[in-house]
Amino acid sequence: MQNTKSKNLRFITELALFTALSLVLNFWSISLWGQGGSISFQMVPTMIMAFRYGYKGGLTTGFLFGMVQLLLGAYVLTPVQAFFDYPLAFTVVGFTAVTAKAAKKAMDRQKKGRATILLTLGILVGSFLRFIAHTLSAVIFFGQYAPKGQGVWLYATLYNGSYMLPSFIASAIVVVMMASVYPKLIQSNN
Repeated sequence: MQNTKSKNLRFITELALFTALSLVLNFWSISLWGQGGSISFQMVPTMIMAFRYGYKGGLTTGFLFGMVQLLLGAYVLTPVQAFFDYPLAFTVVGFTAVTAKAAKKAMDRQKKGRATILLTLGILVGSFLRFIAHTLSAVIFFGQYAPKGQGVWLYATLYNGSYMLPSFIASAIVVVMMASVYPKLIQSNN
């Protein structure tokens, strides 16, 4: 019983710390556009929790971070837009966990190349799903900002891709480097 309580306390503590770290990293970002979207490392803590605890850790951390962003003064047009751009967009980053078990196994077996590929693939999945959430929001709610003669889907894809692709690359580099220097970072002891 005590061991379960200890594991739950550890999970909740890490959840709070990694959510707070996402918020801090969000403040250190490079804004590209006036309407939102920036290059940052804010997804890294959610991705680490996804590798440490699987879907439970990743999805929960992402959801909490999205809610905190929303509560601290996000750009909101409608409740549905707010949902797409904050809770949904950051929750789906938790799907980075799709390769968590395989990445851990590769790390345990000292297969660094394979581990790097698996970590990067998981990060790609989480980043791509966030990109999809923001792109859908842009198509539905921000289509009026598309330049004359440019389709809404192309505009939304280019706009969101302009910051999501660099954020994916930066996050992948940081997570892979951290995991290779300190492999226990992606291990939860659960």
